[in-house]
Amino acid sequence: MDIKKKQVFVQLEIANRDNTDLPSSLVETCYSQREYENNMIEVHQVVDLGNHKGKSRYLIIINITQDLDNLGEEIDNPYIVKGP
Repeated sequence: MDIKKKQVFVQLEIANRDNTDLPSSLVETCYSQREYENNMIEVHQVVDLGNHKGKSRYLIIINITQDLDNLGEEIDNPYIVKGP
């Protein structure tokens, strides 16, 4: 089994914290980092960066584990930029 692990840092900015479901936003953030259907993705940590210009800012640290022998189908993800 050939396993590849990486950590991704994503900044999340929320305009109105009272009207935002943070867990749903975290799920969407995780899905935006998937490259293959068999990727194991977990939120490692959420860091509150405080407010900036009236918006709540968070740093989301995501762990991604890939079994390179069983990646599954590639996901057409507009958030992932592929190399040339």
